Amino acid sequence: MREILTVKNLSVIYKVEERKIHALKEVSFSLREGEILGVVGESGSGKTTLGLSILSLLDEKAYASGRILFEGRDIFSLSEQELLDIRGRKIGLIFQEPAASFNPVLTIGYQFREILQKKLNLKEKNLVSQIIYDSFKRVKLVDEERILRSYPHTLSGGQLQRIAIAFSIALSPLILIADEPTSNLDITVESQIIHLFLRLKEELNLSVIFITHNLDLAKVICDRIGVLYKGKMREIREKETLFREPKDPYTKELIEAFKKLE
Repeated sequence: MREILTVKNLSVIYKVEERKIHALKEVSFSLREGEILGVVGESGSGKTTLGLSILSLLDEKAYASGRILFEGRDIFSLSEQELLDIRGRKIGLIFQEPAASFNPVLTIGYQFREILQKKLNLKEKNLVSQIIYDSFKRVKLVDEERILRSYPHTLSGGQLQRIAIAFSIALSPLILIADEPTSNLDITVESQIIHLFLRLKEELNLSVIFITHNLDLAKVICDRIGVLYKGKMREIREKETLFREPKDPYTKELIEAFKKLE
């Protein structure tokens, strides 16, 4: 299976006043075409920093080293315009908090059309509308006209997360980074969103980096799982192998605790 993204010796240090916080320490892995790769770790392990690094969205207090190779180019070597062309268009990002994806004072329809016009340079209203409706259909959203007229605060968290996913797939990205996309949803909606990711992976041949603290979710949705602990990738393996024969001591403890909860 072709590797679509390669991360080599990625380290990230945050400078906070006189302190240096090592958020990531020489992390290396690859993402294969058409797979869901889980990145599992507790709070503070560096999961979100990893996702933001791939899109070069780290704040000015962060210093990153290493290489992130996408389509033969190192993300860290690209200009801001080249990064803008990649963000959303080729690599999408789904946030933990659905409302964070939207401007609260603009309707969903206005924001959706704005994204399509800017990212895809589309001018034909009929084509823009068709892409919107196709995306809504893929994520099982109904009552499209009402949703498009709505402001974000009038919709539920589950609806907003589906809309955020619709925004992303409308641009036909090769990779989708999902950062704890179900952690603020109730268990029923969470299950629906997980099955949505699985279906989109098959229908669109999407490559997904699924970031989560929930080992149970990772076991259901992921093809391979990487375990991140204190900024280090302790191991990364096929999920069946990881659960059956964990090698790293931390992974063993994590899986033992998970089995007891099961």
